[in-house]
Amino acid sequence: MRQSLRRTLAVRFAATMAVGLAVMSSAIWWAASSVLRHQFDQNITASGFLVANELSGSQCGEGAHAIALNSARYSKTINRYVVFRDPHCTAIRAIPSWAMDLPADSAAIAAAIRGEPSFSEARWHDKPMRSTYLAVPDGAEGERVVQVAASLEPVHSLQRDMLAVLMGIVVFGTVAALAGAWMLAGSAVRPVMEITEQATHIEAGTLDQRLSAHATADEYRGLVGVLNRMLDRLGGAFSAQRRFTADVSHELRTPLTALRGEIEVALRADRSPREYQRVLHSALEEIDRMTTMTEELLLISRAEAGLVAPQREPVEVDMVVAAAIDRLRHRIEDKELRVEHVGGPPNSHVTRLDRALVTRLVDELLENAVTYTDPGGRITVRNEHLPDRVRLVVEDNGPGIGAKDLPHLFEPYYRADLARTRGAGTGLGLTSAAAIARLHGGEIRAANRSEGGARFEVDLPTS
Repeated sequence: MRQSLRRTLAVRFAATMAVGLAVMSSAIWWAASSVLRHQFDQNITASGFLVANELSGSQCGEGAHAIALNSARYSKTINRYVVFRDPHCTAIRAIPSWAMDLPADSAAIAAAIRGEPSFSEARWHDKPMRSTYLAVPDGAEGERVVQVAASLEPVHSLQRDMLAVLMGIVVFGTVAALAGAWMLAGSAVRPVMEITEQATHIEAGTLDQRLSAHATADEYRGLVGVLNRMLDRLGGAFSAQRRFTADVSHELRTPLTALRGEIEVALRADRSPREYQRVLHSALEEIDRMTTMTEELLLISRAEAGLVAPQREPVEVDMVVAAAIDRLRHRIEDKELRVEHVGGPPNSHVTRLDRALVTRLVDELLENAVTYTDPGGRITVRNEHLPDRVRLVVEDNGPGIGAKDLPHLFEPYYRADLARTRGAGTGLGLTSAAAIARLHGGEIRAANRSEGGARFEVDLPTS
């Protein structure tokens, strides 16, 4: 079942307000009822004291205090009943006279004779009555206790009226809170609805659009900013993917075209075995180049998808670098380059790395340095053993890297200035090196040397 945020917020706020109003109304009703009952008790007690003081020592007859009123008018207007009783709870006389059968509490009478305040409640003629009892030491004709009673109906009626008013306040306050919360929640979620509406129209081909919800709250402005930055990254990723696909297509089409052309030329006429061998060797070179390219593409794509895990084993980085230099010995000698390997003491750079991947990384960096270093130049390879990582540094005194090219140097098929685009590489060497560094939890950096040339640093964590 789908839930609306606006409805959820409004209902929860209204429910919270209803609970708060109900608790507050209950407290008010209980406090007001307590005050009413206390005042009621004080009132009838005061009436009892007045009657007791007046009759103390008096010998007036029964008819002296008779009041000629009918019972209905008396109950509504005066609502006080006085009964004089002996210590045995027997009614001697009453004001008005029809109150002789008013119920009495013997325990309360005994407490009154002892001088203790006492109250009792009972029903009389289907009306709730509350009585107080006071001793009359010098009463006439055995009168020792005066009982003053009053109906609780007015109190109960006032309590009912007050309860109705408070319930009305709770209901009205809840409805008002629901309406206000509905409007408030609507204005609160309106920017979200605008963001959702705009986001539904953004597709792969329209990633240049940006969200522009009219939000004044900092939270919504922050959300719009985060989403727009995410769209920037997605747009950049899609652009890079399209560029990568176009570059791969171009790089694969070039050797395929050359391979097809050579084979077609060879098939136009009969050739000597030597000429066929030349064509096959050339085709094999193109196939090797495409194989290398596909292997690098596979490594990069699997590394980005997290499908490759380094197989760590003890590796001595100095030996890996020395082996890589030996593999490039012919190219180094052809360009008359000076390669200096600055390593540490034996076994000082043994760490747990993926031997095959690290070998490939060193080959890519050395081949890049050999390719872009001028004949007669110098290349320095240095291993630095740090407390928590191994740092491999490759420097050359070639033309260096353009400042605008540094941020893109490790992107697939990125071509820098002409001075550093010589050679017949796949265009994925530095991208592969960066992927291998990331697989080991490290990073790779490129910079220009102050004295000229490029400098590449690779940090590989030792754990």
